[in-house]
Amino acid sequence: MSRRRTRKTRAGGRSRSYALAAAALACAGLIYGADRRFDSGGKIAGGVSVAGVPLGGHAPGAAASVLSKRIPESTVVRLNPGKSGKPMNLPAKHVGLGYDIRRGVSDAYLVGRKGWIGERYADRWRARSSGVNLPLFANYNKGALRWVLLNTAAERYELKPKDASIVADGGKLFKYRGQSGIAIDVPASLARAEAFQVTAPATSVELPVILKEARPSVTLEDLAPIDSVLAAYTTRYNPGQRDRSTNVRLAAKAVDGAIVKAGETFSYNGRVGPRVKAAGYRDAIIFVNGKMEPGTGGGICQVSSTLYNAALLAGLDIRQRSKHSMAVVYVPIGLDATVSYGQLDLKFQNPLKHAIFIRAGASGGQMTTTIYGAASDKKDIRIVRKLGRRIPYGTVTEVNPSLRPGRRLVSERGVAGYAVSVQRVFSENGKERVEKVSSDVYRPHPVVVQVGPTPKPAPTPPAQAAAPDAKTASAPAAAPAKNGAAANGAGKQGSNQ
Repeated sequence: MSRRRTRKTRAGGRSRSYALAAAALACAGLIYGADRRFDSGGKIAGGVSVAGVPLGGHAPGAAASVLSKRIPESTVVRLNPGKSGKPMNLPAKHVGLGYDIRRGVSDAYLVGRKGWIGERYADRWRARSSGVNLPLFANYNKGALRWVLLNTAAERYELKPKDASIVADGGKLFKYRGQSGIAIDVPASLARAEAFQVTAPATSVELPVILKEARPSVTLEDLAPIDSVLAAYTTRYNPGQRDRSTNVRLAAKAVDGAIVKAGETFSYNGRVGPRVKAAGYRDAIIFVNGKMEPGTGGGICQVSSTLYNAALLAGLDIRQRSKHSMAVVYVPIGLDATVSYGQLDLKFQNPLKHAIFIRAGASGGQMTTTIYGAASDKKDIRIVRKLGRRIPYGTVTEVNPSLRPGRRLVSERGVAGYAVSVQRVFSENGKERVEKVSSDVYRPHPVVVQVGPTPKPAPTPPAQAAAPDAKTASAPAAAPAKNGAAANGAGKQGSNQ
């Protein structure tokens, strides 16, 4: 009996297992069939929304149309720096704000279509039962948004750092610590904008502005080694020439206080800026195509030439320098450096181990540039000039109607031209190293003499003809006189016979 019961029990168990397996296969078949029907239907699962707009049951094309109509066009972008400042609003068109409708519809369509079949079924069931609201990503014109961050937002939120500085007073150097500022982290702000999402229709969009610390480019540690004068150079000018003197003082003031760290390059034009009347520059004599003419900023080349000589003596590397067309009077020939904003610049690089500090000032007819640095960077340098052939100048005479006739006035003195070469000699441990600096040819400038106009000769008055008497009038014409005088006695000079 026990054996029969055991066989019956085993048979019953197998029957139940078969039934369960059949039921599972049937369920799987139903689920698979439902999944296939859903997938082939090409519609978004029920209960799926994007930014609060229901899209369930719509095909992708129809869903895109519905979403476009239901999402209002944003008119305001609100830039929010968080606790670091107050938000600011600007028109959405300034950053090209839009919405990625295609991506929103694509994300909605994939609900219930990703993962294995169980995940897909669970996603569809969750959407039908409790709903799924997907975010809608915003689109921006990256170039426009970058411009807004660098300009509009920067004016509101950024604070420029203050570099460490030096003040020279009474032969002593006083150093002051710099201060950090605030800057917009443009890459981080753009990245946050690209990831920005909206979950409900809105007419304004808020974008976070990421701020960061802006550190000074020159720190007190950079200035710590500066303790000595590396080189100084002085030139002279005529303080009676007020316009030119004003230009010299303005340019010197702009150069004063410059700090050039090790490896950095100094640009005269970059430091001084445009020489325009709005900046206070006046008209004074400049060289134009070999002639001396009035021009705005005349005289600033004396500042650049003075700085150039100090840079040579301090051992700095000259990267860009141009000569004048003619020799100037304030520095020896061959040691000038002309500049013209946007065209000709004076540039030098600091090859020393430490930073340098530049002082420049003009007063009482003297222009002085002093370069400070670390005592360990001081070098023994002398400048050697070698004059070549001399090019004599000529004379140019100009008529000046304002001068009385016959008067002569020298308006421009003559300057001879020269060929000249310049070398820099470094002396160290009893040895010398010679470096070629420049090789120039200066054209001569003629002496210009203005003269009064030549007086015009007085006009000859016409001769009075004698009235003929009655006999002469009735007589026949006489033969020509032997001395060549006209027979009619009119007094006209004829040719000799």
